[in-house]
Amino acid sequence: HGPFGASVTYLDSTYEATSGVDNEFDNLSIGVDYKMAPGFTPYAEVSFFDINEDGTGLANDNDGTVFIVGSQLAF
Repeated sequence: HGPFGASVTYLDSTYEATSGVDNEFDNLSIGVDYKMAPGFTPYAEVSFFDINEDGTGLANDNDGTVFIVGSQLAF
């Protein structure tokens, strides 16, 4: 797509421990970049994650959003 780049990544993971605790992790990442000039590429990414631990009687839940903005210099 010329100087534009984009990506979408999804991860869904479950770990079933012998103690009966199920740990679940979901992550969705979306990224874009644009080659402005030879050797200079700014980029941005947003990731959404969700972590759940069930089966202990206490449900632990952690979710969030991460933003990354930067640039790559190559010379």
